[in-house]
Amino acid sequence: MLEKIWEKIQAAPVITLFRHVNPDPDALGSQQGLKRALEHIFPDKQVYALGEMSKDGFEMDQVSPDAVKQSLAILLDTSNRDRIDGKDLYELAADTIRLDHHVKVEDLATLDYVDEAASATGEIVAQLLQINGQHPGSAAAQDLYRALTADSQRFTTGNTRPESLMAGAWLLQEGADVVADLLASSRTSMQAWRYQNCIRSTAVQMQKFLFSVMEPQDYLQYGLAETDARENVFVLSGCADVQIWALFTRCADGTFAASLRSRQLEVRDIAESFGGGGHICAAGIKGLSSVQLTDLITQLAARSLEEPVSQV
Repeated sequence: MLEKIWEKIQAAPVITLFRHVNPDPDALGSQQGLKRALEHIFPDKQVYALGEMSKDGFEMDQVSPDAVKQSLAILLDTSNRDRIDGKDLYELAADTIRLDHHVKVEDLATLDYVDEAASATGEIVAQLLQINGQHPGSAAAQDLYRALTADSQRFTTGNTRPESLMAGAWLLQEGADVVADLLASSRTSMQAWRYQNCIRSTAVQMQKFLFSVMEPQDYLQYGLAETDARENVFVLSGCADVQIWALFTRCADGTFAASLRSRQLEVRDIAESFGGGGHICAAGIKGLSSVQLTDLITQLAARSLEEPVSQV
């Protein structure tokens, strides 16, 4: 199907690129990397990256609804319709493609390419370009390498597969820089660093489950927006006797956003039971009440004592 997808891309004079709300590095890197690759390969095409949140120096484009209507819309790293950033615009597009690695819950495009075994959407975009004999340019390769290493946690997650490493090797051949990626991913402000220490200092362990519950005053005092505060679940990882870890962030509306992570045990099914979703070992939930949060913590603590049924 990747060959057929490329044929559609070749034929389209206008391409719009969409991704999910509150984008993580895989969503942003895939979107920015594909935009730069298409502009490099097809300098005469009009390529727009759409979404509300500009981040890490990547500015979103602004286009009219009429331009989207005439475009081929490519949706990246998005599992369901409600999570599309710019859903109303996306649904105006004349033709649509999706490239994603989440569990497929609904059809979202004319050509719907979902590879649940892939470690990142950046891996899929790299495959799309490589299989079709394209050279994306070094800037695009850097973006896609960042997407790949972010979602695979530098090739350490259970869904890292030979294709993941081969995609990374190909992106290095195309100009990605390992050291530049490491520096970009490890850079943090002093304020964010202090907030991360706050998360660690308030962490609670129940069974083999480690979690922190952060209030608005916790992250606002360090100058962090709610969306940035929620991204710090990684600081709870690495404890030898912990199998599941989670960051719970109270939002402006009083509800909690949950970021769940695990070494091997599944957390996606628990997230889905609370209206969330994601990957087997990395999932998220929004809009949790205090009562739901208490129930969720209890379930995750119980799950942390289970034995994994398979290597995931």
